[in-house]
Amino acid sequence: MDLSNPQNLTREQITSEEIIREIFAEEDEVTRESTIVKIQSQAKQIGCKTEFDKLIKAQRHQIKEARKELEEKQRQVAVSNIYQCVADDDTLIEFKTGRWLINETGVTAQAYRETIVASRYPIIISKRLINKETGKSKLEITWWINRIRKSITVDRSNAMSNSKIVALADYDFPASSETSRSLVSFLSDFESFNIGVIPTEISTSKFGWSDDEFVPYTNKIIFDGSTAYKALVDSVVSAGDYEAWKQEICKIRSSGRKEPLVYLAASFGSVLLKLINIAPFIVNLYGATSKGKTVSLMMAASIWANPAGRGYIAESTSTANSLEIRQGILNHLPLMIDDLSKIRDKDKDKFVDLIYMLCAGGGKNRLNRNIEMRDTSTWDNIILTNIERPLTDETMQGGAVNRVLDFEIQEGDIFKEGEGNEVVTVLSENYGFAGKKFIECIQFIGRENIPDLIKGYEKKIREAALKSGERKEEKQVTPLAVLMLADEIAETMIFKDGVRLDMDYCLENIKSREQVSEMQRAYDHFIDACTINRSKFDDGDYGDTWGVWRGDYIYIIPAALELIAKQYSFSVKQFVEWCKNECLLDYDKGEKRNKKRIQLGGDYKKRIRCYGIRSSMDGAKIANDDDFIPGEPDMESEEPLPFALP
Repeated sequence: MDLSNPQNLTREQITSEEIIREIFAEEDEVTRESTIVKIQSQAKQIGCKTEFDKLIKAQRHQIKEARKELEEKQRQVAVSNIYQCVADDDTLIEFKTGRWLINETGVTAQAYRETIVASRYPIIISKRLINKETGKSKLEITWWINRIRKSITVDRSNAMSNSKIVALADYDFPASSETSRSLVSFLSDFESFNIGVIPTEISTSKFGWSDDEFVPYTNKIIFDGSTAYKALVDSVVSAGDYEAWKQEICKIRSSGRKEPLVYLAASFGSVLLKLINIAPFIVNLYGATSKGKTVSLMMAASIWANPAGRGYIAESTSTANSLEIRQGILNHLPLMIDDLSKIRDKDKDKFVDLIYMLCAGGGKNRLNRNIEMRDTSTWDNIILTNIERPLTDETMQGGAVNRVLDFEIQEGDIFKEGEGNEVVTVLSENYGFAGKKFIECIQFIGRENIPDLIKGYEKKIREAALKSGERKEEKQVTPLAVLMLADEIAETMIFKDGVRLDMDYCLENIKSREQVSEMQRAYDHFIDACTINRSKFDDGDYGDTWGVWRGDYIYIIPAALELIAKQYSFSVKQFVEWCKNECLLDYDKGEKRNKKRIQLGGDYKKRIRCYGIRSSMDGAKIANDDDFIPGEPDMESEEPLPFALP
């Protein structure tokens, strides 16, 4: 029967069963409905529209009932739809798949007149992960391409979103815009059918300590990773031969160079910070280019990860935001940045802020696109960096100085000619073993004993500094104690080569209290500025006079002191108060200034209230220091580690 020209149809044809069968044989719904409308128009003209409409209604009802019957059959069949899979522990797991059929050709389901395709490859949810820090769920999804197993761990919200799941195609995930809706429907059904069957485990997105366990060296907590920083996550792994790595490292340690020992101690020591509850800090090697800083950094990275490529060691062009995320993932493992000068040169004004951020132990609170608070990154680790000059020269504020241990590279190259390439080759092939060994050492010693061991080293450092006539800044003493304890544990229990960090070398490189004090630094700048501009005192030209220099005191007018303070970024009010407390200020009773007659050009002199500041600290009162204990310490006694060697 020709339905292309409905106006030629007769009454008998319009009311026949044959035309109803032909109309509903059309699979395209739009074409089918268009045909019905056209035939209704012809039926109305010849007076049989009511009969035709009844036939159409009866057919629609019949189709609806047929669909219900099919769905009921599918539900009955669903009980027997089972997919068997071998778990990680080699046990056989049976998953219910509902209306979905999983086989080597993919995942499909039967619907009325069509087959729904969710995936062209077999795919399942193989694991549910509950994040220990956030409580959020992630899903490990596994699929097979040509019988090769692949897996990816994603946020549950991404796996259950038609639009977001397509983005996983970049990781060879079998999702496309055509199948995304069906795939999400399948995954949702699969999860609900097997909520008690899918293995559920506690997970974390951070490396490091989790109670008594250390990720990734534990089977009790799963690392759920970050697809955005996959190169970093994948780099934390072991490969090659441990003995080959150890032999190469011992060779470097026996060379007499101190810089590799510093980096090794800092890398090992990073995992101690959480156990003693101190803020992150930076260990920086500085010296001319081509001295071996990068190779030394690779050596330190090889303790935990693959040091080659752009995985573990951060790129020198990294932004502050990317470093913050990287810090959050590494958590207790050391962050390593090669050549800070590139970051400094790119944005000098924010370089000090970067130092503070790295050592803050946590990122900023931020909102996501849904105006909800994001999870804030936190970390407790050591940052290993290198640059041509002391890092503290770039960070003049005392708070930033406190956070940096600057170690100068000794004369000559760290590695002999040709030796650096050999080291890189060995480290690129053998890595990631020593970190696990070091964690086992800490667990053998006992995490609870680490704070007391650190206190023991703090005492030794103070005593050694006192013997040399210095008082070291307390906020630098504890970080150095961490390095020296880590060095002792590594040497005693891993390397066993008798090579240790030198106390004198370390003391030379950490700051004294005077060096770290912002006001002490301000005083030094003040004296330098006045000395350089000595001609502006006593008989300077009109408009270019700073004050008068009388004996041991410099009497400077307020405007000139403000000028120096602005140049060197310190507070005049705070500086003057500090000078008063240190007995460096000559002032009239009830004032902080002193009237002096100053020549302002020619014979004209005027009495101006000036700040009278002593030109030398010699003979001035030394501020009280409760931590400074006079006396000659006994430097001969060496306390052994409070544990037996295995």
